[in-house]
Amino acid sequence: MATTLPKAFEAFAVPGGFKGQLSQLPLPDILQWLRTSQATGVLTLVSGGARKALYVKQGRVVFASSNLPNDRLGEILIREGKITVEEYDTSIRAISKGKRQGKALVEMGALSPKDLWEGIQFQVREIVFSVFQWEDGHFHFEESNLPEKERITVDVDILDLILAGIRRVDASGPLQGRYPKGDVLLERSVEGELPLEPYEAHVMNLVDGERSVLEICRESEIGDNETLKVLYGLLCAAIVRVKGKKVRALDQDFVPEDSTHTVLASFNQNYSYIFRYMVREVGPIAENVLEKYLGGLRETRKDVFGGVKLQKDGSLDPALMEKNLNRFTEDQKRPLLVDGLNELLYAELLAVKRTLGAEHEAAIIKALRDR
Repeated sequence: MATTLPKAFEAFAVPGGFKGQLSQLPLPDILQWLRTSQATGVLTLVSGGARKALYVKQGRVVFASSNLPNDRLGEILIREGKITVEEYDTSIRAISKGKRQGKALVEMGALSPKDLWEGIQFQVREIVFSVFQWEDGHFHFEESNLPEKERITVDVDILDLILAGIRRVDASGPLQGRYPKGDVLLERSVEGELPLEPYEAHVMNLVDGERSVLEICRESEIGDNETLKVLYGLLCAAIVRVKGKKVRALDQDFVPEDSTHTVLASFNQNYSYIFRYMVREVGPIAENVLEKYLGGLRETRKDVFGGVKLQKDGSLDPALMEKNLNRFTEDQKRPLLVDGLNELLYAELLAVKRTLGAEHEAAIIKALRDR
């Protein structure tokens, strides 16, 4: 290729482009590379019987096509209330005589020239956004000169497409598998005016290079899943980048080398200690505070914490934890468990810090280290 592919793309390289599965290389990543490399060519996307193509010129989308009837210009204009069914039918009869539908609609007075250009831009964006909803499919980008038969083209910023496309995806759906992990530290990579919604700017303002993803979720006012979706979008658009991982106050100090049962028993001692400490300081409300933090992990780490609640002493039910881990191999179980339990321990220490203050957090850390 004329431009160098990033490392993540090397496995998908073919002469003159790259191709592969969207499950392995998602659309936002592909679009971001096309943008930053200022690529020119055609990105073809196929899923089942659907076939769509994005035409890119110097890193900007200039046209899109689809073989689905619902993506045709006329159908979109009807859905958006820009033309009537009667006007649509009349324009279709004009198409059969060799005239394009858009031109026919303008000549009929159903659309102004401005409406036509805006309609085509809307059509292009809708075709792109529809691919964000695909759970699987194939892609193939080929560097090439664009066909000249399309006389009406648009000029759409890919950054805007990435952010707008991710906004439409269900935060609780398959996208969860691509969310950044809780211990990841993020920092801003772009300054200045950005095309963000107010709630996205709220999350963006929490990215300071010091807060972990978990801490950002706790500070955010829009809930864990929506916050994680925003962070994923900001990462895809290269507005933020990974700085590293948050060093946990306790790291692996409490992690024995034995079975998963021993690991959980060790961590449960720590959870029970934190629970007793909190109850002593704030009373029964401690259970609600700590359960809130576990609730966040029940959503983001279902592999470990699905259905798990705090027991009366602040510990976790070993049987439920074992049930969650049973679908993994023996080699996978322990690393998943240790990572998840560490994340909860870190979250509970954060709860202590916010509820009681940094001095209480430090006192608990010292007590746990001395145990």
